[in-house]
Amino acid sequence: MGRPADGAAGSDASLSMDAVDIREARKGLRSEVSGRLFTLKVLVCALITAAGCWLALQPHLTFRLFGVLLIGLMFAHAAELQHETLHGLAYRSRRANRVVGVLLGLPMLISFTAYRVIHMRHHRDLGTPQNREFFDYGDQYGAGERRTRMRNALTWLVRFTMVRHYWQFATDVGRAVRDGDFDGESAVNSRRMRTEYLLVLFALLAAAALSAVFTTPVVLWVWLLPLVIVAAPAHALIELPEHFRCDVLDRSPFANTRTIKSNRLLTWYTNGNNFHVEHHLMPNLPIERLPDLHTEVRDSLRHYHSGYVAYFKSLISR
Repeated sequence: MGRPADGAAGSDASLSMDAVDIREARKGLRSEVSGRLFTLKVLVCALITAAGCWLALQPHLTFRLFGVLLIGLMFAHAAELQHETLHGLAYRSRRANRVVGVLLGLPMLISFTAYRVIHMRHHRDLGTPQNREFFDYGDQYGAGERRTRMRNALTWLVRFTMVRHYWQFATDVGRAVRDGDFDGESAVNSRRMRTEYLLVLFALLAAAALSAVFTTPVVLWVWLLPLVIVAAPAHALIELPEHFRCDVLDRSPFANTRTIKSNRLLTWYTNGNNFHVEHHLMPNLPIERLPDLHTEVRDSLRHYHSGYVAYFKSLISR
């Protein structure tokens, strides 16, 4: 059977495939978690970030701006690496996944525990009205876009600035400072979330203090500017296609999720997030095996695009 065209629906038979049956039939794709491979990913991210920091602190403005670009891109990449730790796919040790996950999320003001518990519920509830995601882009899935042009422009501005994420971070930091519990969370998770939010707050204050002591805007060039003008829109560009304008009230991953094949560079940069139908079909499958699962199920994909350029071109043309 040939693969459906970009954005086209597959056959009714293929769309009725049960995710449980697919997991059982493809369980041979599962493999051991490779901590060495994930450590290599983190090291590459750290080295590029360090190069960006060096450039951002040079006197020449062109170097600084290029450094800000590199740092911001790596902040967003680190959030995709953090996603792997949420599922326990980076290391075999839960502690190692949490420690590294906390550090990876820190530049984008992400609590590992808050992200993990909400993300696991997202996997459980996708296809139901109870579904929600950790990053709040407002009109998350494009359901309310038949409005005025001005309202649509404002909606996209909110999405790409991730202003709601910053507001939620400030709210959660305030709760952590007051030693309050997080609604709906266990005592253990609340305690961990408080610790992680306070850690991010301490890092921000320490960076600001160093900038003040040495009378240099280092925190601006190596953290705040990369976060706001590069990492936030880059992260939105990665995340929004996952379920945007899909059938999010349908329980089938073939209906509620999108896969973008893309090239090796962007597959590395998104850390396999482009194979998103495959990830929702088998959430515990190591990231490196998602292309193999894609080969197995690609003829059943309903929301499919051959690359990010193809996807956003189709989005703009609608």
